[in-house]
Amino acid sequence: MAKVYVVTAPDRIRGVYETWPACEAAVKGVRGARFQAVASRAQAEAMLRGEGAALAPGLYAFVDGNHLGGVGVVIVDATGEEPRVVEELGVTVREVFLGGAVKSLATTSAIAAALERLRNVLAELAALYLALRLVPEGAAVTVVHDYEGIGAWMDGRWRTKDPVVAEIVAACKALASARRLTLTFRHQRGHQSSWAGRDDFAHFNSRADALASEAATGR
Repeated sequence: MAKVYVVTAPDRIRGVYETWPACEAAVKGVRGARFQAVASRAQAEAMLRGEGAALAPGLYAFVDGNHLGGVGVVIVDATGEEPRVVEELGVTVREVFLGGAVKSLATTSAIAAALERLRNVLAELAALYLALRLVPEGAAVTVVHDYEGIGAWMDGRWRTKDPVVAEIVAACKALASARRLTLTFRHQRGHQSSWAGRDDFAHFNSRADALASEAATGR
């Protein structure tokens, strides 16, 4: 489904715009205009009603990684009145895999070679593996990811043609089984902001992205 644009302020231009040129024409030069792209008209209309994209009750793991080898994970408990971050961690791919369960990534040189070849894909999968270690044993968890392959590989919708990818996905499945985790997956469009209203998915995804960037750059 193609994205649309929602404008929530000021009142005279509030509404859903089907294209960026239409939205741009409405907001250009308007002081205090609040607008953003969203994934669907339903989401846009919810934001206009003041509902936004709030997390449904449950436990969430927001995962992200980048081509520099940074990994970010944010664990969010949404069972209370407001979502609460229970743990967040930014590390590197090397810290996740070195000497661990993925035999082909047991050394620094092997990890460096895999990162050079797979780039952000390796870090995205590392974030998933890390999240599965961080969430409580026996938990039901929604994994929120901005790289589509995370859910597609874990659900079996994509074939794991690369041997290293296949090994990591198998390790993730084995870890989830050993820790008795019930997993669901939700794809979140990456690099979205929540300027026009509440969007918990964009907010926590951005935090995971920032943690990955901080880990990769050492800042």
